[in-house]
Amino acid sequence: MRVSARGAVIAGAWLKGDIEVEDGRLVRAGLPSTGRGYVLPGLVDLQVNGYGGADFNAATEAEFARALAALARDGVLHVQPTVITDSEENVVRQLRVLDGLRRSAPPGAKVVGVHAEGPFLSPHHRGVHRPEYLRDPDLGIVRRFLDAGPLRTITVAPELPGALELIAGAAREGVIVQAGHSGADAATAYAGFDAGARAVTHLFNGMVPFGHRAPGIAGATLNREDVAIQLIADDIHLARETSLFALKAAEHRIMLVTDAASPAGAGDGVFTVGGFTVTVTEGVPRLPDGTLAGSTVTLLQQVRGLVEHGWPVDRAVNLASRAPARFYGLTGVGELTLGGPADLIVTDENVDVVRVLIDGQEFTA
Repeated sequence: MRVSARGAVIAGAWLKGDIEVEDGRLVRAGLPSTGRGYVLPGLVDLQVNGYGGADFNAATEAEFARALAALARDGVLHVQPTVITDSEENVVRQLRVLDGLRRSAPPGAKVVGVHAEGPFLSPHHRGVHRPEYLRDPDLGIVRRFLDAGPLRTITVAPELPGALELIAGAAREGVIVQAGHSGADAATAYAGFDAGARAVTHLFNGMVPFGHRAPGIAGATLNREDVAIQLIADDIHLARETSLFALKAAEHRIMLVTDAASPAGAGDGVFTVGGFTVTVTEGVPRLPDGTLAGSTVTLLQQVRGLVEHGWPVDRAVNLASRAPARFYGLTGVGELTLGGPADLIVTDENVDVVRVLIDGQEFTA
């Protein structure tokens, strides 16, 4: 099968011309072409709290399956579902549902693991997380989550009592620990990174504001070369200038995420997000008090925003594909290589999806 486009992002770099797919693999690239648009690797989103109307804190296996199909339709072919702060019973239930879903592998985005965003978060920077379920760090809870399903990542506020011990213990258990929803100052953030936290959950959001005399966890993160950064570059969670500032400082450590909530891919209206009622107006989900409740902007829309700002398409898409896949330790994912799987999206000149191939086969939701 020949796929025509202006060019493709191959092994993280731009290559002009068509590509060719055989037996589910990318076999040729750089072929003569008069096509338009782009061939891009399937995107990887490591922070998705809901999609297509499904709230991942309450979704059934069938609802998850529909959400995975909607994600693939929008260009995300590998995903880490996120379960936000909830009762331990409910988190365990959702981990078990996701374990079954990963085994059954319905058509759509592939589940690569699960992120528990909480319950070890600061009550002062909790965002949409329900305060009655916040807990002081307890490694026993992490172990029970691990027993229930494919937990891979957990977000922890490093200033909480016992947090450093939990971070070290969870890291020893093979869990990726991210710092976030935190009021930590720079010194405490550094201590969390030293204990084993490898990344920061949505930089600048859900944390003490950056100040020129009190840089906090955001300033510590930007200065710490061994820490990966999640960024929601949707022009809502962060001003465009803030996203560009972070990218200029640390592009090599940044991966784009959506922080998508149940309304993503479902339009305006009233939805449930982690037990809260959320109203979406013009694509922006908020609680009644105005607090942002996740995002409805797709990962590809974030890529498009950078391209519209003048970024080369390869640099922009790598932030949403290659970077998260490499951070997460996924092989054969998030980049197209000759001989590798033909998991790809074809877009028009405006970076809107026009085709999706999974293992070289056309996917339609």
